[in-house]
Amino acid sequence: MIPHRSEPASAHGSLRVRLTVVIVNYRTPLLVNECAACLKAWPAQGVAMRIVVVDNDSRDGSPAIIQAAHPDITVIEAGGNLGFASGNNLVLRTLDSGYALLINSDALVEPGTLDGMIAALEADDTIGVVGPRVVNVEDGADQDYPHRFPSVMEMVRRAARGPQYPARDQRRPLEIERIHGACLMTRASVLHQVGLLDEDFFMYDEDVDWCVRVRQAGWRLVLLPDIRVRHYGGKSSGRRPSGRRAGAPPSETSLRMRYELRRSRYRLYRKHRGALETVLLKLLTDAALLLDSALWLARALLSPQRGATERRTAVAAVVRWNARIIRINPFAIDVRR
Repeated sequence: MIPHRSEPASAHGSLRVRLTVVIVNYRTPLLVNECAACLKAWPAQGVAMRIVVVDNDSRDGSPAIIQAAHPDITVIEAGGNLGFASGNNLVLRTLDSGYALLINSDALVEPGTLDGMIAALEADDTIGVVGPRVVNVEDGADQDYPHRFPSVMEMVRRAARGPQYPARDQRRPLEIERIHGACLMTRASVLHQVGLLDEDFFMYDEDVDWCVRVRQAGWRLVLLPDIRVRHYGGKSSGRRPSGRRAGAPPSETSLRMRYELRRSRYRLYRKHRGALETVLLKLLTDAALLLDSALWLARALLSPQRGATERRTAVAAVVRWNARIIRINPFAIDVRR
């Protein structure tokens, strides 16, 4: 762990640091720069803020690019690709402020975003975590916001009904089961009571697991529909915000992320659901992957000669990664409860 600088970024000089912002970067330095610029342009009024960027071994010059654009923020080189949970925990483990904001590198706050989240936490001491409405950068339309635990029945409902927009046509704060991991703010006291993010999750569902633990400890999770964060979505993972993919075969990066998502989902179920529901999830997942592989193989065989070789190579990658996911044994995953 090599810190480049340790000075806090604050528009309020002598104020004690009250808000620590953590951004985990993996090969998205320009997005980090844009994210940090928005945070500094629209800070919470009267609140000292420190911005910390954790670089997960991007190997693309990210630390230098970010530090050159923002010499007043802290950049930490993690020394390896630790994943989202471990990257955030590098900072949260020594948190010295009353509040912490976890924000994706591809998310942009607006005027009033930070003010609104802090105000909600200070107005109600039963609220442990808050999150803003998540909208597209391009057009401001609501993005898919899964806000319930991803049980088997909930995933079936999502498959049938499509994306969820809980903040649409709402003005009052909404208590929900999980806060969108793109941007959430919590109290230091919640972290002290509940603990840090579970580092056994490399990527995906670590935020869901943590939200479950927060609610089990008696804290409320609240979505604030009247404040927003703009979100590009999928810039590091290759996945689109809704999780849906275009008609072309997924990229190698997207397929790797599909594998990480399924492995994390099994870990989540091992921690918070029973064996029967875990078996049901495994059966449904494997059936869906077998069908997916069969459909892609059929398309490859029926595709026109032009470009057929490249397409078949991509389809072979889909089938290979699907097979890797099918080989995952959920009950071989060690979990910490």
